[in-house]
Amino acid sequence: MYTIENEREIFNDIFVVEDATIHFKKSHFRRLRIKKQAAVAVLVLNTDTNKFILTSQFRYPIAEQHPEPFLEILAGVIDENELPDVAAIREAEEEIGYKIKPSNLQFLYSCYPTPGYSSELFYLYFATVSDADKVSNGGGLQSEHENIELVELEKGDFYNQLKEGKLKDGKTYLAGLYHLLRS
Repeated sequence: MYTIENEREIFNDIFVVEDATIHFKKSHFRRLRIKKQAAVAVLVLNTDTNKFILTSQFRYPIAEQHPEPFLEILAGVIDENELPDVAAIREAEEEIGYKIKPSNLQFLYSCYPTPGYSSELFYLYFATVSDADKVSNGGGLQSEHENIELVELEKGDFYNQLKEGKLKDGKTYLAGLYHLLRS
C-alpha cells in the first residue's frame, strides 16, 4: 500500500507544483506533481467541405524540439464550475470561429495524458459543423495571447498523416484514430 506524506506546494502560478514523499513497503521516495485544470479537446469536421479543422500555433514548451507552429485539434481548459461540453463549445468558437450545436457534439472519452507527473484530465470530443455555423475568424483570445491559425485538411489527408506518424500531438492522434476506427 502506498502512503503519501509531507505533501507541500512549491510553485503556484498558471499551474501548481506539489512535492511529496511516497512510502511503499519498506522504501520511500520523492515525487513531484503538476496540478492542472481539466481540459477539453475537439476534433471538428466541416460537413460542407468534408474537411477537418485543426489549429496551428507556437508552443513554447516544445520550441527547442519543434520550433515551427504545432498542428493539433482545438483544446483549452475547463473554467471553474463549467461543464466539459460547454467548455468544448466555447473553445471551438474562440479558437476556430464555429458555434457547435450541442446535438453535433459527441463525447469520445476522457484520459490522463501524462499521469507520471500531471493530474491533468482531458475530455475528448468529436463535432460536426457546417459553413452556416461559422460566426467569426477564430484565432483564439488576445487576452490569452493566442495566435491560432486554422488549417483545414481533407479527410483522406488527415487520415494519411495519422497513419504516417506526421502529426505529433497526442490528443490529435487519439481523437483521430478513435474517429477513424468508428467511421
